[in-house]
Amino acid sequence: MKNVAILAGGNSGEYEVSLRSGDNILSQMDRNLFNPYFIHVKGTEWSYTDPKQQKHLIDKNDFSLTIDNQKIIFDVVFIAIHGNPGENGKFQGYFDMLDIPYTGCDCFCSALTFNKYFCNLAVRELVPIAPSLHYYRDDKIDMDDIEKVCGYPCFIKSCNSGSSVGVTKVHAPNEVKAAVEEAFKYDDQLMIEKLVPGQELACGVAMVDGKPKALAVTEISPKNEFYDYQAKYTDGFHDMYTPARIPEKCYEQVLKYSEQIYHFLNCKGIVRVDYIITPDGIPYFIEINTIPGQTAMSIIPAQLTACNMDLKDFYTSVVMDACRN
Repeated sequence: MKNVAILAGGNSGEYEVSLRSGDNILSQMDRNLFNPYFIHVKGTEWSYTDPKQQKHLIDKNDFSLTIDNQKIIFDVVFIAIHGNPGENGKFQGYFDMLDIPYTGCDCFCSALTFNKYFCNLAVRELVPIAPSLHYYRDDKIDMDDIEKVCGYPCFIKSCNSGSSVGVTKVHAPNEVKAAVEEAFKYDDQLMIEKLVPGQELACGVAMVDGKPKALAVTEISPKNEFYDYQAKYTDGFHDMYTPARIPEKCYEQVLKYSEQIYHFLNCKGIVRVDYIITPDGIPYFIEINTIPGQTAMSIIPAQLTACNMDLKDFYTSVVMDACRN
């Protein structure tokens, strides 16, 4: 039996979603193979609460627990923290130094893909991307550049955040200042991106039989103006269709792009690649999520169901694959 730490929580606007993902993963762990421990991360406190509701702190020197004078060493960590510090490479570097296996992408891949702007630069030879601008907190925002490169409406978003936290759809120049302030609440970098009109799509990819395999393509129809945090995590604020209702040629292209991106970036575990497909059938890359949501409402579980893949068996394969790497 392997001791599995399911790491959830974190220090970002995705904290609550991460807890829900962790709960869902915990419920699907095969208890014949694993001893799962839900590790709650909030700030510098990392803890496990036992069935008697007693809290036990993680020893950060070796990422272990001591319960009833018995030390518990973890064989593998299932990282379910969306955002900082689970999706941006920080925990990955920590576990690399301790030589503890973990699910998902390595430190470099996680850090690169978490920054939306620099990830776009990395994959632009593989897939169409929308024109964009990049600014640090102390840079002067050039209104003429926004007009010339992106036009209106456009999106202003934090570079290092997820779940559409810090994202604003800007319709006119007089909305830029407030959108910039909102983005800088969550990060020291922002990007301004040209709006690509079309349908939102998401494609999960995982390592299956030693090769990257795109699971399915999901079509997302938000009830809000775009797929913002409320639309993602509130019942009734979006519709999802798996498989996506798009032409077969476009569907296959999205699957192909997603597998190519996964391989090029040396991804591991489960990722989700998001696109906008234009009315004439061109998929534009939006971002890649290296720790996508695993809640009951999330896209990946829906795609696994569409592929007739059992969720418990799938998580077992993800954990065992991490142990082999």
